[in-house]
Amino acid sequence: MPHESISLDALGAFLKVAQHRSFSRAARALHVTPSAVSHRIAELESQLGVELFVRTTRSVQLTPVAKDLCSSVEVGLGHIQEGLSRVRQGSGGSALTVSCSTSFAMRFLLPRLSEFRQAQPALEVHVAADDRLADPRRDDIDICIRYGGGRYPGLSVERLGTEWVFPVCSPEYKRRHKLREPLQLSRLELIHHDVLGEHPGRVDWSRWLERVGVDAAVGRRGTHYSHAHMALSAAVAGEGVALGRTSLVQGDLGRGHLVVPFGPRVRSGLAYFLVSPGTPTGNAGTFAAWLRASMKAPRARGAPA
Repeated sequence: MPHESISLDALGAFLKVAQHRSFSRAARALHVTPSAVSHRIAELESQLGVELFVRTTRSVQLTPVAKDLCSSVEVGLGHIQEGLSRVRQGSGGSALTVSCSTSFAMRFLLPRLSEFRQAQPALEVHVAADDRLADPRRDDIDICIRYGGGRYPGLSVERLGTEWVFPVCSPEYKRRHKLREPLQLSRLELIHHDVLGEHPGRVDWSRWLERVGVDAAVGRRGTHYSHAHMALSAAVAGEGVALGRTSLVQGDLGRGHLVVPFGPRVRSGLAYFLVSPGTPTGNAGTFAAWLRASMKAPRARGAPA
């Protein structure tokens, strides 16, 4: 059967299954049903006349021919996506897709997005909040905003400032416990989040306490949440003291939902990065310029110097 008859949907499904080693996880990534993925793979295998995957009870394994095919499909689809992105950005189209983590979307982007809409009323923004590391070359995304160490090979990467880490709690919690110094944390409820928990650049409670001369063992107590926005919501609700980082707590500090009971602030080894297939232009460039300005906005009242 001629090559032209092979659909991009089938190739995309093949690549997702190869990456995830799972039909169900590939289906979630593609926002389709597992049966749809199975149908596309069966169609591709029939057209090529080869078996691409060996299904077992616990995983999916690539056949030798699938391993050879995978890199070619990845490169090919990447080139197609780059071309589509250039056309979209250069044509002044009205849609822009931005990928970011759930915490960044909820705590930074969504509360400010109305400002961007007012400045660019004709531009339709799609926010894809996802904690997985999306690849803008093949996931139909114009710009990614990611928190990490900044290593994203093959992509254009721009650091969006410095993140500082410091304690935050609700105003009522601070008053009730008369918070004045870090030593008081030894008898209070600490709130943790487990994002990038193993990264050497991450500042968690133990590292922050070491910095201020308090026993790091104190930092192992408390409640853990999987996401930073959940930990900060718990702090707003008065459940204890959380470690906030600059970008995620500016809004709550400005609105008085959170306060900083004491310092100091500690510089994080992680930061937010703007990640894209190339230097952002067109609509993506407009959004990138607005984001840079928003990230550099004056520090909220109550944030430590």
